[in-house]
Amino acid sequence: MTEKIFFDDVSLSFGRQELFKNISLELRGGQVIGITGANGSGKSTFLKLAGKILRPDSGKVTLPADKKIAAITPELKVYDGLTATENLTFFAKLRGKTLTASDISDLGARIGLNMKNFGNVRAENFSTGMRQRLKFAILLSVNADIWLLDEPTANLDDDGREKFFTAIDAAKSDKIILLATNDKLEEKICDEIIRLPL
Repeated sequence: MTEKIFFDDVSLSFGRQELFKNISLELRGGQVIGITGANGSGKSTFLKLAGKILRPDSGKVTLPADKKIAAITPELKVYDGLTATENLTFFAKLRGKTLTASDISDLGARIGLNMKNFGNVRAENFSTGMRQRLKFAILLSVNADIWLLDEPTANLDDDGREKFFTAIDAAKSDKIILLATNDKLEEKICDEIIRLPL
């Protein structure tokens, strides 16, 4: 049975700005669902509602029971004083997982971050693109059931984008993946598009 996230008559406003009014929809797993729209239309907020990070003013969001959520967002920070390996180890332990040296090497290979060269480099010395790769490695390491991706390939070169797209396509069959974007290449990997405002 395909897992789903349900929005049931969901409304949300920030002050006088009404972002969502009486939204009812199903977000089905097994595919990549793109959330698109103009700046300020509520793409990031939609993801936060879907992950129950934000509560709606009215209505209800229902997630599949006992499913783990992981996200890549501009707000997600890696620890500058920790190396890439230490960041991966730390975030995995928060989810009750222990990574072996082989696990860390494999994660680096999947996202194009050579851990032999960069595993012991502090994140403060990483470019924005390398930080984005590290964030994706963290997401992959916890093997979550629901992925919330907010412009996940921002600041990546072509190789980084291709690796992200490959990993997302390989994972989507047994996950719920929501991708907020205005990027045409990111839109192309989506199986369904929800355009805001609704």
